[in-house]
Amino acid sequence: MTSTTLLARPAPHAWSGQERGVLVRAAMHSFPCGVGSPWTLQVRGHRAELSERFGASSWTHDGVGRDRVIACGAALAGVVVAARMLGWLTETELLGDPARPELVAGVAATGRHRPTSADVRRFQAIFDRGEPGVPVDPAELSEEVLAEVLRTGTMAGVRLVPLSAGATGQRKQTLEAGLLVVTTSDGRRDQLLAGTAMQEASLAARTLGLTVAPSISPFQFREFRQRVVRACRLGGSPQLLLRLGRDGGA
Repeated sequence: MTSTTLLARPAPHAWSGQERGVLVRAAMHSFPCGVGSPWTLQVRGHRAELSERFGASSWTHDGVGRDRVIACGAALAGVVVAARMLGWLTETELLGDPARPELVAGVAATGRHRPTSADVRRFQAIFDRGEPGVPVDPAELSEEVLAEVLRTGTMAGVRLVPLSAGATGQRKQTLEAGLLVVTTSDGRRDQLLAGTAMQEASLAARTLGLTVAPSISPFQFREFRQRVVRACRLGGSPQLLLRLGRDGGA
């Protein structure tokens, strides 16, 4: 008779009180998207759960809650960046419980991670928004800088499109230069991913000496999004524009 040794799966990491504080602070310093803090973050045991706050009358101005969901995505990115700074790899589950529609994401630590210098800089950038800088066209950036920001903000279902000033967004309005965040479709998951990409790209830009100011409100309107699609000859759904700047014109 042969015996088989079963290897026990490591117990999931339970976030400590100090770690919980770091995760919450990182989420709170993400882009609010003009709607305050439309989310709650609860850290219990091994899981950090981010939920959208439904029902607040002051947040119903944004169509179907697009801004709220994008803000949730930004907070989620802050949590993941903070977890890496704390020395953990993470696993994220998006919109994973049909019985809890308010739950947008769950984040769990899956293994140890040695923070890199990029992890440290991006974590620090969460708390260093700074003032809007002198506007800069993406075409004016070096290839290396632009490529790094685009790479960081690109993920499955989301891409960043460099846009020079002049693309028509409305009949009598032109879009500013910046990075257009475009998703494959336009559901709640897409808006959540757009917020995550916005925050990730913004942190990368800040570490490279740029300032970032998102423009989200015009994209609430379907007509505006459709005009952007036609003017820029895009496939997918534009969710927001990241306007870049240089601090002090440097």
